[in-house]
Amino acid sequence: GGDRHRHHHHRHESHHGRGKSSKPHPSEKYAVEPMLCQFLWKKELEKDAKMARGEETLDKAGEGERDLAMDQQKSNEDSEENNASSNNIDQEGEPNGEQSPPEPDPLFESPEAEAEAYADYNMKYCLNYVRTFFNHHLDDPWFRQRLSPLEAFRRARKERLRSNAEAAEFRKDILNSLEEQQSGVIPKKDPDCPDYLGPPKCNFVSGCRLGVGTKPTASLIATPFYRRRTHSHYDDDAPHEDDSPHHIVLQGEDRNRIERHAKSHLHSFIKSDACVKIVDVPPHATDEQISASLAEHCTVKPPSAVWSSAVFVPKEKTSGSADPYHRTVYAVFPSREAKDNLIENLHRANEDASRGHHREREERHPRIRDGRDGIPGVLHLDVDCTDVYGRRQVDADGKGGAPPLTEEQKASKKEPDLKLPTRRCTVFVSTASLAPSQPVSVLSAAVSSRARIAQDRDSVSTIALTLDQVREIKAGNRLDDLLRLLYPGNELENVDDEDILDVSIAYLRRVHLFSFYNGCTAASDVGNVLSGQHPAGTIHLRLRDADEILRKAAEEKGDIPMTGGVDEEKNEDNENLEDDDNEDSSGNEGKAVAKDMLVMRLNESISKALDHVKMLAYRGSSCLIDEETDSAARAIELQEQQTKNEWIENHGIIDGDGRARCS
Repeated sequence: GGDRHRHHHHRHESHHGRGKSSKPHPSEKYAVEPMLCQFLWKKELEKDAKMARGEETLDKAGEGERDLAMDQQKSNEDSEENNASSNNIDQEGEPNGEQSPPEPDPLFESPEAEAEAYADYNMKYCLNYVRTFFNHHLDDPWFRQRLSPLEAFRRARKERLRSNAEAAEFRKDILNSLEEQQSGVIPKKDPDCPDYLGPPKCNFVSGCRLGVGTKPTASLIATPFYRRRTHSHYDDDAPHEDDSPHHIVLQGEDRNRIERHAKSHLHSFIKSDACVKIVDVPPHATDEQISASLAEHCTVKPPSAVWSSAVFVPKEKTSGSADPYHRTVYAVFPSREAKDNLIENLHRANEDASRGHHREREERHPRIRDGRDGIPGVLHLDVDCTDVYGRRQVDADGKGGAPPLTEEQKASKKEPDLKLPTRRCTVFVSTASLAPSQPVSVLSAAVSSRARIAQDRDSVSTIALTLDQVREIKAGNRLDDLLRLLYPGNELENVDDEDILDVSIAYLRRVHLFSFYNGCTAASDVGNVLSGQHPAGTIHLRLRDADEILRKAAEEKGDIPMTGGVDEEKNEDNENLEDDDNEDSSGNEGKAVAKDMLVMRLNESISKALDHVKMLAYRGSSCLIDEETDSAARAIELQEQQTKNEWIENHGIIDGDGRARCS
């Protein structure tokens, strides 16, 4: 009880009175004092009014003397009140001749006026809080991405470039696999693949097949996936749509066995191990600054792209140790050799920095290492984040002018320091491969039924065709072109629908960041996919032998196992997987077969996705976000270019000696 009381007390102390182990609440950065309830607010007003009337005197000599004067005044008032109360009534019970001071006028004419005044105080407090928050995060990348049309426009344009590059890599994977087949390499049929599917044409098709999911063990079901992950604490607070019993995420030995089935669904830079994960990135550090700091340690090739996940936003009833508005960054390199070169050079720099007084501590507490030549699992990266716009000197008038001298500078006759104060931060680079951390889940038997394959194939083809056109995927790299490349001539007509569906789903995930089996939505950028903050971050396997499980359940007149057939338990909701219109011929309403909830949810998501791509097709390929946002972004971009030209003109004046000077 005592510890809890002390902790509660410390929560209400000011920031300066905190212990070193106590972290301030994020809201304390934007407000000097907490918002008062109506009772305390009124007490403060009464105190101010009393001081204004001169009835309460404060000594201005200092804090100690002021408190002493207040205590003395209170003691005198208490003594006077006691004397007055003893002499106020005479022996006959009548009051004496002394009169009490008049009551002060009420602060408000009515309770309604008081409530209105408090509402006004509340509104002004919130407005000041929002303004402070806005000014504090105005230059933060995550804040500008949420509010600036230009930032959203540039991110969409960058995503289009990435999708085209990934489509080209998808084509390369197909060509390489076909070359292996022509050279005599026999593709291996997965032992978990259903018997009705024949041998795959090539290893690429084998890596696309999704109907190979197996039943997870009970121990894996008992623990939610996001609580078992260890690679980042940011994901602990991120929502995971796969944390339901209908999408069982497999880890450990089972997950590794299944992961080999879905290699063709991995993004090219994940499959080639050419990407590094950087955690604990503060909000004021930009992707460009992260990329520049990484490039300083690269002697082969610098990173080709940097992607950020969504920042961690603190919310009510949110647990976790993540710092507010921090994020995870993923740096993509042209090759694995370039990535390994960075890790080696960064490791060497860390070792040089840790020599001396850190050596003894390292011997006592060795760091966790990933087993690759003694390289630790996490490396430190120093980032220069002095200014988000790359400015290095103070520009007081927009023309290179120095700020006015202070009186101290005038007296000392020293030139003012025009350099901005250096600001640096340390982020943490993970040296582990990202492929093993890609989550895989097994769908329920209802969604895995082979009866859905043909219908889902048509839906996926329509979605991919429209997205390819809208996002201007280069001809030859679009899904229909790649399918004809994989199955030339009349061969495509004889291919099983399930293989076409799985290749199409892999294409949608890699090129368009689209999750078909979980929500039928596309992520805005690859950072949210890699961090698991979007359903496309999970690879969904269909449960093998799903139709057999459904048949047995129908014969037993039981319910479909909603957790992917684990122990073939019966569902307590009394639902099965038949259509709504498949009713008993007797017309008995109680025997009408209800449609499975997961099937209904997937069908609804597919319907919404088809409507959404129709809307995108109507807008056309020239529209990146929407007409209003694109128009505002282009206007801002034009103004930026004009301002840039004016700045260069103002800072390019030639002096008489022929040297360029700032005006």
